[in-house]
Amino acid sequence: MHYHTKIILFYLGISLLEGGTPIEYGISLTGGYDNNAMRFSKDEFNEASYDIDLMGGSKTFDSFVTRWGISAKKTLVISGSRSIKLSGFYASSDYRDTPEKRYWSGGLDASYKWGPYKNIKYTLRHLDRFYLRHYVDRDISINALASCMFTDRNQAITLTHRLSRYSWLNIGSGYLQRYYTRPFTEFDLDIVYLKGKMNYRLKDIGSVALQIDGGRANNISYVPQMRPSSFDRSYQTTEWFLPLKINKKLNFLSEIGVSARLETRKYDAEDPNDPLHAGRSHLDSKYDLWVKKKLNEIVSITLSTRYRTRVTDSEYAWVNDLKSFKQFQFWFNIKWDMIYDKY
Repeated sequence: MHYHTKIILFYLGISLLEGGTPIEYGISLTGGYDNNAMRFSKDEFNEASYDIDLMGGSKTFDSFVTRWGISAKKTLVISGSRSIKLSGFYASSDYRDTPEKRYWSGGLDASYKWGPYKNIKYTLRHLDRFYLRHYVDRDISINALASCMFTDRNQAITLTHRLSRYSWLNIGSGYLQRYYTRPFTEFDLDIVYLKGKMNYRLKDIGSVALQIDGGRANNISYVPQMRPSSFDRSYQTTEWFLPLKINKKLNFLSEIGVSARLETRKYDAEDPNDPLHAGRSHLDSKYDLWVKKKLNEIVSITLSTRYRTRVTDSEYAWVNDLKSFKQFQFWFNIKWDMIYDKY
């Protein structure tokens, strides 16, 4: 059974649950712009200008984006402060000027709560056939290009515990399966990671947090000397995430937020025949800014922007140039939050 079918069935199941509490639904529409939809480096912009095959089906480097989504959640009260919360979402994204970049994503959450900021949560996320760009299929040629896509299945367990009146802690672990479509299955990865997040509520201001994730990606389809593209792409990763939200004493807006996310990745590869990965590392930085306004109890709008940059470090200057890029994104989102109370 496909994952989007499972998510739809999950929504139907939520609507049938008892528990004396309403069902919360959400519908969202998003319009956006991505100035570097295929994450081209500076040199690749120049190369694609005379080698149009690098563009796949796209005619431009940038793209407008449309996205719609639905969500639902239901709380089942057990007794007192104890409850079970079930939630799910489904979203579909379409890059108008990049035909291959049409995909859906979805997820399910189930949590058990026994007090304020005290709960344990299971999370499942699915990203289906996310298109990166066209790459050379080195198993059959040195210049034949093929569409490269991957699918993510991410599962995690997170424990939340209150530390004081103004602070709480999230700790957990997860398992991410990132599998590529043919002919790039030699890049398949199983990623195991740990995460920790310290949250602090700022009185009369909002909240701030610091999250640290550390993981190990194992290249499960690595088979030495079986084909030209068979090299070990395993790596270690560490990510830092710092979000700040201001949602108190704002005259016009409901929320203002900024965040920084920094990921360092170090590849295991030391094979001199694989200069693209041997001794390579990079720093991937994402900086976000958003403002949110609630128009009424149901409708809210959010304007956001992201600046992303990846700086690659390798013994080979051409690898640094090839794998480093910059990207700007702008988004406008409108969301309707509704409640269905059959009681």
